[in-house]
Amino acid sequence: MNREQLIDHLDSTHLGKGSVDMDTRISEDPETALEWNQLRLAVDAVEQAAIYEKVSFIRTEWLARSVAATTPATGSGAVIRSISRTALRAASVIFIIGASAAIYKYTVTGSTGLYSAYCTPYELNTSRGAAIQDEMEEAYKNKNWAAVTDGFKKKKVKDNKSYFLAGMADLETKKYDDAIGMFQQVMAANSLSGSDYYEDEAEFYLAMSWLARNDIKEAMPLLDKIRADKTHLYHDVVVKMSSLDLRIAEYKDLK
Repeated sequence: MNREQLIDHLDSTHLGKGSVDMDTRISEDPETALEWNQLRLAVDAVEQAAIYEKVSFIRTEWLARSVAATTPATGSGAVIRSISRTALRAASVIFIIGASAAIYKYTVTGSTGLYSAYCTPYELNTSRGAAIQDEMEEAYKNKNWAAVTDGFKKKKVKDNKSYFLAGMADLETKKYDDAIGMFQQVMAANSLSGSDYYEDEAEFYLAMSWLARNDIKEAMPLLDKIRADKTHLYHDVVVKMSSLDLRIAEYKDLK
């Protein structure tokens, strides 16, 4: 695909006029998806560079005024040279700090880092289920993950809460593939029944499981869905996730 087309699409997307056909091509063609994410990452880098440049300019102006205010009027040529050298050093330091910060950010940002930053333990609310807690729920409240898994296996009738708590136990014990299967079961059951019992919880922690598994391409559709739904239980959490961090992780995942 022509890069000019992608650039035009990026401009249109920022204006809320993106092409559905182009989005489809990006989602279906890995090479186009890689180029698209590189382009988005470059735009974010330019925006951050502009911020650093603005800060550098303000800092330089401030230094110039400070020196001018404290330097006698005589020997104006020497004063100007002093200001220039001081401003140049300040600008250089700011540029180096900005570049180092950008490199560091790229190095440390990834799916698992996002998981660690935004995945918080699920607190079981007894009002969501029966008044009398069963063995599995008691084990979950006591953070006895092995007992949660054992209780799940013993249950003859398993509902969404059972699958969800078992998934959380798997997530806590880093059994990410098992956790993914449990959360997907909750969502599949709701899809068949038309219910939303533990749907929001399953969607969020499924996305977190994908991030923990270092597979952001699977997590992104769920995160986008949650971000777009202001009524979602985890909307506020996902909104706080840095778009730049997500793009960096997504780009690194495609490399």
